[in-house]
Amino acid sequence: LPPIRHVGVGHGVQWISEGWALFLARPGFWILVSLLQVLLIMMVLLVPVLGQVGAHLLIPILSAGLMVVAQRIQFNEPVTVAEAFTGFREHAPAVVNVGVWYMLGWMLIVALGLLLGGGAALSGMAVSMETQYAWLGTVIGVFGILLAVVVSLLLVIPLMMSVWLAPPLAVFHDIPAMQAMKHSFVASWRSLPAFIVAFFLVTLLLFLTTLTMGLALLVVVPIMAGSTYAAYGDLFDLPSRAGSEPVASGSAEGADA
Repeated sequence: LPPIRHVGVGHGVQWISEGWALFLARPGFWILVSLLQVLLIMMVLLVPVLGQVGAHLLIPILSAGLMVVAQRIQFNEPVTVAEAFTGFREHAPAVVNVGVWYMLGWMLIVALGLLLGGGAALSGMAVSMETQYAWLGTVIGVFGILLAVVVSLLLVIPLMMSVWLAPPLAVFHDIPAMQAMKHSFVASWRSLPAFIVAFFLVTLLLFLTTLTMGLALLVVVPIMAGSTYAAYGDLFDLPSRAGSEPVASGSAEGADA
């Protein structure tokens, strides 16, 4: 396993910046592979009931392919569309298992949120209907729903920390899913402020895509992939590749000891 490095809070912004730089290196190719991956996820989402489950399963698998694309582009190497889907072939067991754990994690979080929020709403309705304190029922319902949202967010963040860097670790270091997820979580935890900044910026970018009816995903997805690859190279002490000059400078130079 590659040794973990600690970095400062400013690196969260730097990862997004490097993701943008990687996109600008080959924008046409990035848009093409992003379009294909987004269309694949949209097709899966059309499947009744199981569509959401399948989409969450696909995300780490497709992310693994984008990590390969990012590495090729960073070192100005030839890259093919097929490599964007390498998660279905090379290292498939590890990457697929990351997808399975990611999917199960989301299912548990959603189930817990529905349980807390739904239980609070029902309790509030019961209080309103069976007592003269209707306001108390409203307070119970609103407080319960807010609690469900907060608990869900607190659980989503560790899940994202575990899955975030697992695809590149599984693909480039050939390690099992659980080991990759654990290493991803530890690396994210040691540089938590930087992770929070990057998480917030990515969330903001995804929100802004709604203003373009999702078309901006063709740019946001490459930025997300490039920033994840940049974070991977920044948070882990990786051996240099002899004879290869990166297009975008590595972010490791400013790493804190």
